[in-house]
Amino acid sequence: MKRPESSATARAAGFRPSQAQLRAITAWVARQSDKPGLSEAISRLVELGLAFHAEPDRQKQRARKMAADAIDGMVDGMGDTTTTAEGRAVRKRDLLDGPKEFDRVRIDRSKRNKRVRE
Repeated sequence: MKRPESSATARAAGFRPSQAQLRAITAWVARQSDKPGLSEAISRLVELGLAFHAEPDRQKQRARKMAADAIDGMVDGMGDTTTTAEGRAVRKRDLLDGPKEFDRVRIDRSKRNKRVRE
């Protein structure tokens, strides 16, 4: 009979580190005050890696919002009153996205289905 999984624990996952990875994990464990076991150390390192990976996305979103707010502030103070709201939105998007010539070299965007705006 299978033991039911609780929502707090996931099923086991196998991992076979290379010798270099094992040395690096062991060195990391040595620097920890509580000296976790190998399984706990790997679990903590995965959590750290996932948290680190998520952080740049949050920073990018925050920077984009700050830039959008700054653009909106400039438009309110010095806006072209003859431009439609749609035209202003297009200009704002173009400013936030950057020059179209850079689209192909951006490392933070997918290369798939990349088309250059005209």
